Amino acid sequence: MIWTGLDIATAVTEALAKRPSSQPIYFLCSTDTESLCHELIHTAELGVDPKHIFTVPNGEIAKNLHTAETIFQWLQESGAMRNALLLNVGGGALCDVGGFCAATYMRGITYWNIPTTLLAMVDASVGGKNGINLGHHKNYIGTFQQPEGVFVSPHWLQTLPHTELLSGWAEVIKHGVLSGGKQFQQILKPIPAVTDHQTWSGILSWNIKVKSRIVEADFTEQGERKLLNLGHTIGHALESWSHDQQSPIAHGNAVAWGLVLETALACTCAEAPQETEALYHSLKQLVQSMYPPIKYRNMDIPALMDYIRADKKNQDESLLFSLAFTPENCKYNCEISAETVVQILQDHVDDGH
Repeated sequence: MIWTGLDIATAVTEALAKRPSSQPIYFLCSTDTESLCHELIHTAELGVDPKHIFTVPNGEIAKNLHTAETIFQWLQESGAMRNALLLNVGGGALCDVGGFCAATYMRGITYWNIPTTLLAMVDASVGGKNGINLGHHKNYIGTFQQPEGVFVSPHWLQTLPHTELLSGWAEVIKHGVLSGGKQFQQILKPIPAVTDHQTWSGILSWNIKVKSRIVEADFTEQGERKLLNLGHTIGHALESWSHDQQSPIAHGNAVAWGLVLETALACTCAEAPQETEALYHSLKQLVQSMYPPIKYRNMDIPALMDYIRADKKNQDESLLFSLAFTPENCKYNCEISAETVVQILQDHVDDGH
């Protein structure tokens, strides 16, 4: 069940009223969303035991085995059994680690996602892929388990700094490329004001529909769902490399530039039509106008290639990418030689990525 609207407290209250009154409720939040979580509990008059609320560090730093262990210990010490309901209130990283813990604690408990960032609303909270990182390798440990409920409100976008909006907008760009048509035209326009709830409701709805349709067709990512990794192979490499450099960049920033670089890869494919070049230039211009550059050097390319080779989509020695050739014409399992990837990375060093 996916709900979208403005009055999220009422929606959550009504949904909980339909569940057994004996079912214990637990709230997981991050340091950035703790106040929103308590506000939701107060507004909805849920009367939750304070011991049933747990806070973890904000962002990617929380997606690790140590954080997962602390969540497991909290659930166990709070008496959570298999009939528990876990509500994840937070951004993409919080939904990832919360979903992972729900899927594995006692071999699985029910969970809902209440996303508070654009990235979580259009991507992480929907689809049931939950994961934590192994070192700086993104989402190496994870599960497939759908949340029973997702509650999305454009009202909470007003709580975000512009940088956080930009991070989520990268996933909107990806969905626009996958969809083509008016959705592709939407991503070429300026980001709407966060107070424009009507426009944002429409944007959130079509993004959720795009992802939901693909997930329903291929839940465990054996085929079509790989298209949702558009921009993510190089994007994850850039993101992981930035953590090595002690200068982490936002996931969306990395994915935005990943879309540009991977469309450059698509231009090298024999089956690429002439329009692929136009798509590359459109995306490059768009991303340059919105996102700060990611500055890597030629000497950093071997480290980036190590992360690209370690990507979960690869098979044996083959480097496999999901690539966009034109809006709506995207393909997965596109094999690209390591030499070509290195050349594209070298070609873009001077662009200041």
